[in-house]
Amino acid sequence: MDLRNITVRIADYVNPLLSSPAGPLEGVAMAMSFEPSLMPRTSKQQGIMMGLAGLTARGLGSVVEKGTQTVTPDAAQTSTRVAIRAGVALAGAGLAAIPSRPGESLWRSGVRSAGQVIAAAAVSGFVHDLGRAGTSRTRSGQVARPVISAVAVSAGLVALAGKNLRERKRVIKRWPVEQNNELPAAIGVGWATYAAGAGLAKGYVGSRNALVRYLGPGRSKRVIAGLVNAGIWAGGAVTLYNGGVGYIGRANEKIEASYAMPPISPLVSGSAESSSPFTRLGLQGRRYVTDVVSPAMIEDVLGEPATETPIRVFIGYNSEPMYSMGRTEMAMAELERTGAFDRSYLLLISPTGTGWVDQTMIESAELLSKGDIATCVIQYGRFPSFLSVQKVALGRHQFRALLWSVRQRLAERPAAQRPNVLVFGESLGAWASSDVVMYQGIEGFDHYGIDKALWFGLPGLAKWSRTGMREGRGPNVPEGSVGAFDNPDDFAGLSDSQRDAMRAVILDHDNDPIALMSPRLAVKRPPWLHSETRGRNVPAEMDWIPVLTLVQVIVDAMNAMRTVPGEFKSFGHDYRGDTAAMVHGAWGLPKVTPEQFASVQHTLVTQEMARSEKLK
Repeated sequence: MDLRNITVRIADYVNPLLSSPAGPLEGVAMAMSFEPSLMPRTSKQQGIMMGLAGLTARGLGSVVEKGTQTVTPDAAQTSTRVAIRAGVALAGAGLAAIPSRPGESLWRSGVRSAGQVIAAAAVSGFVHDLGRAGTSRTRSGQVARPVISAVAVSAGLVALAGKNLRERKRVIKRWPVEQNNELPAAIGVGWATYAAGAGLAKGYVGSRNALVRYLGPGRSKRVIAGLVNAGIWAGGAVTLYNGGVGYIGRANEKIEASYAMPPISPLVSGSAESSSPFTRLGLQGRRYVTDVVSPAMIEDVLGEPATETPIRVFIGYNSEPMYSMGRTEMAMAELERTGAFDRSYLLLISPTGTGWVDQTMIESAELLSKGDIATCVIQYGRFPSFLSVQKVALGRHQFRALLWSVRQRLAERPAAQRPNVLVFGESLGAWASSDVVMYQGIEGFDHYGIDKALWFGLPGLAKWSRTGMREGRGPNVPEGSVGAFDNPDDFAGLSDSQRDAMRAVILDHDNDPIALMSPRLAVKRPPWLHSETRGRNVPAEMDWIPVLTLVQVIVDAMNAMRTVPGEFKSFGHDYRGDTAAMVHGAWGLPKVTPEQFASVQHTLVTQEMARSEKLK
């Protein structure tokens, strides 16, 4: 093969119009991935999104192409192929034209979305065939024409991506850290991501074909080869996953210099009097029992004496790694030892995957309750939440055991001597704790003795989100017993009686991708992307595209939890700017003056800044 032919083949390969029937769809999807979404991105994150968009379009286009090929004769002329693709596109457009209805089923939305995908993939194949036909007639051995065509099409898509990126930067400005998202770097990462994904796909198909050849002809042998191949790849993926999470889990056990000494106060776990060893609390547990609000701090912040000294109970996963009920029993012993049941408020917390609990929330509760509160946390995992989705069932089981044990213990006391039982969870912790009552709703609150619950960033995958209980819908949530809010001002706008009647208060920012993430996004336009119901932080320029919007939200989740010490925001998955107001209002803590509340807010910021200095 001479240099001329090699050049032409390379030009055709990189030309989105000619590379494959799905090529035009891939190119447009990559360019559209730069459009505004819920969160800002770095060049790396934008590039990952670009690559995933191309791979998604490639997969969807391949499925439609296989279907089209089944009705296309092998020796069909270009005119026949184009006519068949036009027919497929019209059929898809017909499905896409199914009118939407309020409250329509997921099936109806899915059929309409499938029509959109079929039509887009068929048009992509249509353009590909026309491009192929046009180049074959006009080339006649030329090199310049295919090269110019490849450069022109690629430049047009890059220009579209650049236009979308400029719009993204203009729209999303509310971020405390500069997000360097530059077009060349993003495109480079995007192509690397796409190449890696395409390479893995080819490797999977190649290994399967090799097994088919090894086993020989026959349908049953092909099935066996496919199953064995899938098993080999799944085993490799599981091995890599376990190795990665094991490494992260060990990192979460390290002892930090600023949190290496056991606490002195007997009112916290890990102290000399505690049955919960300091060395087994884990990284998050040691932080939790060390940075405790003191009565002196409460008096200094509020200008009046503290009612009590706050109590903090933390049971580390390593205390009883094989026996979750053992951790519950340790927690109950600690609550009894510290006198937690004598406080006015008993706050039970379901942590995130690593055992993390936001200190801003704990400090808000301790300051605003004037110290008359005990908090209890049981760790059920050691890995970040995005690697611990499979731990939700364990977290639910762990929290249910704690709730029921507390319920049984308080039943021994006169009603007047029982504390108000409060529940808190954020992110994965909100998912695990809300799932305890996922089938009972508010009746479950009474069953387990919960007075009020406050959940931040309740994931869209949680049962409360998927069934509509989050919005107060369904027979298990009486009217006015549940409220979901974007910010404290929405909650404060209710009357006193409305706030008092709420048993479950959910704070989900309107642009929190973790709260909005749901498989439904793949086939159904969500309410938060309708023009009349968009929230304060959802860009008006963001549109819904079948499947790709779900990928956008997943990538946005990568950046949603990035925070800056001392800069409290009400944006994405950062709830620190709303925490004090929601803790005070949702749980009905004692009233404070505006000056006292401002002092609390100031103290929360200075406390976080001090913690960040200790961790340097």
